Amino acid sequence: MTIEQAQVQGTIEPGFEAVRELVEEQFAKGEHIGAGVAVYRHGRKVVDLWGGLANEDTKAPWQADTMAVSYSTTKGLTATCLHVLADRGLVDYQAPVSKYWPEFAQNGKEKITVFHLLTHQSGMAAVPEGLYGADLFDWERVIHGLEREAPAWEPGTASGYHALTFGFLVGEVVRRVSGKRIGTFLHDEVTRPLGIQDEMFISAPESVEPRIAKLKSRMVVTPEMIKQYQDAQATQDSDAALRSRAMGMRVGAGPGSGGADDWLDTPAGHRAEVPAVSGIMTARALAKMYACLGNYGELGGVRLMNEATVRTMSERQTYRPDKIIVMPIGWAMGYMTGGTEGWPQGPRVSAFGHAGLGGSIGLCDPEIGMGFGFTTNALAMDLIGYGRTASLAGAARACCEAAG
Repeated sequence: MTIEQAQVQGTIEPGFEAVRELVEEQFAKGEHIGAGVAVYRHGRKVVDLWGGLANEDTKAPWQADTMAVSYSTTKGLTATCLHVLADRGLVDYQAPVSKYWPEFAQNGKEKITVFHLLTHQSGMAAVPEGLYGADLFDWERVIHGLEREAPAWEPGTASGYHALTFGFLVGEVVRRVSGKRIGTFLHDEVTRPLGIQDEMFISAPESVEPRIAKLKSRMVVTPEMIKQYQDAQATQDSDAALRSRAMGMRVGAGPGSGGADDWLDTPAGHRAEVPAVSGIMTARALAKMYACLGNYGELGGVRLMNEATVRTMSERQTYRPDKIIVMPIGWAMGYMTGGTEGWPQGPRVSAFGHAGLGGSIGLCDPEIGMGFGFTTNALAMDLIGYGRTASLAGAARACCEAAG
């Protein structure tokens, strides 16, 4: 079925009309500027929708191949790259990081394992001192800073969201083992085999710049929120300063001060490799990658990794309050798991994926054979996919379940 209604275009298969209806409803309510939504079921694409504006200021329409910076949704891409290496026997999850990156073994980091990196337990959540915003475009400067840094807590004893450092830590292991930078590895070993090499990037080429949507914050940061944040910094909350540094902010600056969109949503940011947050992709590509993972590593005759690896990497490892995000998070190795009420991954702990600041997400639910992707340029006050994102994923899940 081809849809030519109002702002929404694309294709759906019978039984998935509820997804289209919800997308149209959300557009009608003003929840989107532009967006893409895609769903796979048992290896077959059943929803591929897009609509709205890629640029609210110029009124440029969101096209079938429009991509968007998707923030922490990128972490799922970066983790997948490392799992490809583990599947090939080139990385051992339980090995110390220093086995692959010898310079890392400084200042109490000798026992940090690859497993600790993937599950946000390494204690290395803080961006190195003196680095802010576009400073993170300098890979070597960040890596050397992380080599000198000491963990903020004893590795393995707590969970704390490595909001920005995750990509550098995991990405450097990928680089040391494979000899390829993370963006190149993603292209060569993940996106090209799946046929999505023109729709998913960490470090996008200049040639695709016209296809990248312009982000627009719909986040409302009130004076009361800023005061509450600054008051917390002045209390005995020992993790308050750590939260600021994990997000790359100056301590005490408060939310809304120099957000990531100030430096990532630029041509220089699009070219950069900040592989926790700088990924640029279509919803279709996200859904296809997760459809492959949700089908235990194989899609359309292409096998990225073996079933045993997927089962290992997607198993929940921890569920406890997070030192950075504060609320409990279920972590697999590089992915947030399902089983938490209100989250887009849904009710099954076996579902996994990763959301991004503002609402984008890629996820899969292997028990029902679903791969799901959502990209947007209207950034909501959302870190983990509540609200419109969870509603869209829930509609897709219900359709997949009804299809049997």
